[in-house]
Amino acid sequence: MTTVVLAHAGPGSTWQAAVVVAAVALTVFVGLAAIGRIPMREPADLLVPLAGAVIASSLGPLGHVWISDGIGWGIPLGAVALLALLLAALTPLELAPASPLTLGSLALAAVGMFMLYQPLTVALHPPPDMLPLRDDSEVAIVSPDDGATVDAGDLDVVVEVTGGSIGPVRSALEDLTLDAEEAGSLAVFVDGDRIPVEWDGCTVADPCDSVTVSVPVGPGERQLAVEFVRGDGTPFAPIVIDRVTVTVE
Repeated sequence: MTTVVLAHAGPGSTWQAAVVVAAVALTVFVGLAAIGRIPMREPADLLVPLAGAVIASSLGPLGHVWISDGIGWGIPLGAVALLALLLAALTPLELAPASPLTLGSLALAAVGMFMLYQPLTVALHPPPDMLPLRDDSEVAIVSPDDGATVDAGDLDVVVEVTGGSIGPVRSALEDLTLDAEEAGSLAVFVDGDRIPVEWDGCTVADPCDSVTVSVPVGPGERQLAVEFVRGDGTPFAPIVIDRVTVTVE
C-alpha cells in the first residue's frame, strides 16, 4: 500500500487539516452544550466531545488541499473551545446561551483568531509565494530500491540530489546561500513520521551531491520518503520529494 506523505508545514499539510476539523468539531460541541443538547457538568461528560473531535479530525486529510488553509484560525478556535469544555466539566462554571463562560469564550476566540491568524499562518502554513521556488532540483533515494526487502533495525538510506546540493543538517539564516537549492538539507519520513537524521562532511562552502543516513525501521511494509528543503528546513514550492516502499523483515 502506498500513501502520500505531506507531513511538513505548508499548503496541503494533512496534520493541519486534521487540527482544523478537530477545532470545528470542538466548537460545535461547545454550542450543543450551551443550548443544553448535551450535558457538560462533570469530567465524564468530556468523553463525547473529545472522542467526536478525534473521529472528525481523521476526516480532515481527505480535503487537506484546502482545509489546511484554515490552520491560522483553527488553532486558536480549537484551543478556546477545548478550554471552555474543560472549564464547564471540571469547575462550577456553566455553558449556557448567555453565561459568562459562553460569552467569554466567544470573545476570546474572536480575539485569538484575529490576533494570531497571520503569525500562525506565516509560521505554519506559508503560502507558496513565501516559499523558496524550486528551479531544477531533484532528490532521489538511490538505496534501497523501491519494493526491496530489508532487515529490521537501522537501515542505510542513500540519497542523491541533482540540480542542487546538500549542506549541513541545519543552516542558520545568515549562512544560507543566494541559491536556495545549494547547500540544502533533507527531511526524512517513515510512514509519514519525520525521523531525525544526521550526516557528516557536507558544509555550506563544500556541499555534497549525496549522503547516507541511518533510518530505524520495524517489521512490515514501510514507506520511506525524503524531501529536499532549503538549508534552514523551509520546503520548496513545489516540494522536492522522493518515496520508496520496502518490506522490512
